[in-house]
Amino acid sequence: MLTDRERKVLTLIDENKEETIEYLRKLLGFKTVTPADGKKAESGDYRKLQDFIYKTLGEMDFELDRWEIDTSQLEKFTEPGDKLNRDLGGMPVVVGMLKGGGAGKSLILNGHYDVVPSGILTNWKHDPFGGEIENNKVFGRGACDMKGGIAAMLQAVRYIQQAGIPLKGDVIVEIVPDEESSGIGTLACCEKGFKADAAIIPEPTNMNVLVAMRGGLSGKITVFGRAGHADMSQPHWSEGGAVNAISKAVKIIQALEELTDEWRNRADKQHKFLDPDMIMPTVIRGGDWPVTYPEKVDIVFLADCIPMTSEANLRKEIEEKITSVANTDPWMKEHPPKLEAQWYHGIEIDENEAIVKTCMEAVRELGIESKPAGMGSIVDPFVKTATLPFLRG
Repeated sequence: MLTDRERKVLTLIDENKEETIEYLRKLLGFKTVTPADGKKAESGDYRKLQDFIYKTLGEMDFELDRWEIDTSQLEKFTEPGDKLNRDLGGMPVVVGMLKGGGAGKSLILNGHYDVVPSGILTNWKHDPFGGEIENNKVFGRGACDMKGGIAAMLQAVRYIQQAGIPLKGDVIVEIVPDEESSGIGTLACCEKGFKADAAIIPEPTNMNVLVAMRGGLSGKITVFGRAGHADMSQPHWSEGGAVNAISKAVKIIQALEELTDEWRNRADKQHKFLDPDMIMPTVIRGGDWPVTYPEKVDIVFLADCIPMTSEANLRKEIEEKITSVANTDPWMKEHPPKLEAQWYHGIEIDENEAIVKTCMEAVRELGIESKPAGMGSIVDPFVKTATLPFLRG
């Protein structure tokens, strides 16, 4: 049952709904697209957004810290999944701490401000950075993932303060870059020593409380061929003839599909909240001239797995599958494909953890049906973390 204090906060949220929407629209206006691998931030929007956040937290009396990440100074975790070669210059981290009375548990509110590229602009009905409103919905890149979550958590703290409710425990707000690519922003907060009894990451959750997240390998498989003139007859490859790397890559892709089918029904790949392990080719690059045999193909892939799957076992199964196919092809047996992959560890917490029960109770008291759930994608992970949706408005 809602307390009088909770009702007061919810009333403030409802009465100031337009203010929260406008705050979100302001965030959407900053073009904070995650740079591709090998690239770095080119615009000043990343700093400008963090200037805006810094000002917001300062107005709420947070103790503030702000820095740009030097990845060379980060300590590697045992299973980091971190691209420590990323140049995050121009993409600052902002952390604010609001001290509580000391009698309660501490809480981290974490959100990333980077967004994925907009894609083909002509496919958009609305400006991806315009924050336009239609049919009671705000449209823009990051409206859900996850500038909406950032707006929600900041405004929630604001209205708790306006309601005159003293906090018993510390609240730490972390606004971080590069979740969409590396997770280094949150890693940098951990390295700085920011920690709490629990954390909430307000990613879009369909009103469920997320308690499990898949991990996996992200990388590429390089399939080799041999260049030659495509308009001319070629001798057998053993006599120096050309080899089409695309044709060989097809066999590897089919093998990956077979591996996914095998995992789908295997007992050790089942999870209460997550889909079974899978491997999905997502990008393919090969060939460089219309009349030349392609001598190399790169198959970019994602291999997602449940938290119980180890890096060693996942990598071993993929390597064995590739090798088994290569051994049936005389060319690939002598010129085996090359696997390169980065590990991202999965994470889960017990659905009976206090933070999970608290989040579930909060959602249900608002009359919203909710359940513990898992996320098939990867988000910035914490130990003992649940994610809570933006509940109102």
